[in-house]
Amino acid sequence: MSWVERGLEYLLECGLHGRLPGGIPAFARDRVERILVVRKDNIGDVLCATPALRALRRAFPSAHLAVLVSEHCRPVLDRNPDVDEIFTYTKSKHRADWLGLPARWDLSGVIRRLRARRFDLAVVLGRPSSRSGGWLAYASGAPWRLGYAGPRLHPFSFFLNLARDPGAMTSHEVDGCLDLLATVGVPPAGRELTLLPDPEAQATIRRRLRVAGCAADARPALVHISNRRESSRWPLASFAQTADFLQERLGLTALLSWAPGDAGNPLFPGDDGKAEEAARQMRTRPLLLPTPTLQELIAAMSLSDLILSTDGGPMHLAAALDVPQVVLFGKTGQAHWAPISEKCAILQHGQRADRISVEEVEAAASAVMTRWGRRAADGMI
Repeated sequence: MSWVERGLEYLLECGLHGRLPGGIPAFARDRVERILVVRKDNIGDVLCATPALRALRRAFPSAHLAVLVSEHCRPVLDRNPDVDEIFTYTKSKHRADWLGLPARWDLSGVIRRLRARRFDLAVVLGRPSSRSGGWLAYASGAPWRLGYAGPRLHPFSFFLNLARDPGAMTSHEVDGCLDLLATVGVPPAGRELTLLPDPEAQATIRRRLRVAGCAADARPALVHISNRRESSRWPLASFAQTADFLQERLGLTALLSWAPGDAGNPLFPGDDGKAEEAARQMRTRPLLLPTPTLQELIAAMSLSDLILSTDGGPMHLAAALDVPQVVLFGKTGQAHWAPISEKCAILQHGQRADRISVEEVEAAASAVMTRWGRRAADGMI
């Protein structure tokens, strides 16, 4: 540690925590009663952390387990049986306030509440740990802070005093989270993701589909057209042609799904216009299924027989819900981010999703439905 880092550590230890550096005892599992997990990324990242949460719960069955996530990711954990408490904050980029100051004030309030919990262990998931993630773990006051070391922490490497080298980071994100916990003797408890839909949101989607004329014995296929990464977008005409195929050849009812909102929204740009355009290009108009909340999107996916999407959060939602799916990858690495599901067909050509042909997607959808297709239970919708 450089003299600069030593100086920063001294100032923060004394000024923030009221203690001198070096006064924390060696890690002892039997002294861990309150755990904080920090995962400040997006929906897929939070879902890929759920096997780690399950491992922590099995290793510390009587501990209080809390998680800190971005506000828009909260529905992913709301009904998770391994989590006792959820803390959230709003990222500055999702606030329209001047210089993001209210968002920073909100985060300072979260930190005060974290400190009041007196956590024993804080775990920062993600490889390598970001400086902001390390700061949240350190600011919580937890004496033991576990995470992956990396240059992004400099000159605050002391934020994590149980740091692990991330290595080449070639393994899947789920395994990276589990490997980090192995540093403190926590064994894995399975790789499957955990996600429990909200029954009220499911009832809302069922009513919405009935009003739209969806038959009780329909077999929904949710086609999600949105992706924030340009390399992962698939042409609207291709989505429209494939949705026609799902309805006409596979006997499914196409539900068109998208990120709600206007494309000009600087905080959460949406694809309302693209959804209408895709629907106009279809021979048989699909059911346009707006999902203003993440709870409703999760519910809609849980009631579907097949999901077609590009790589991103929806593919992890489908995997966690154990719904058969076809995923179109852009430049996202499969080794690191493939859905944790056997009921999945992944298509990828180079680093652009738009290089994947409609014929390939149709063939993959047919194969997935032949092997894993399920008929909706009577009265599901």
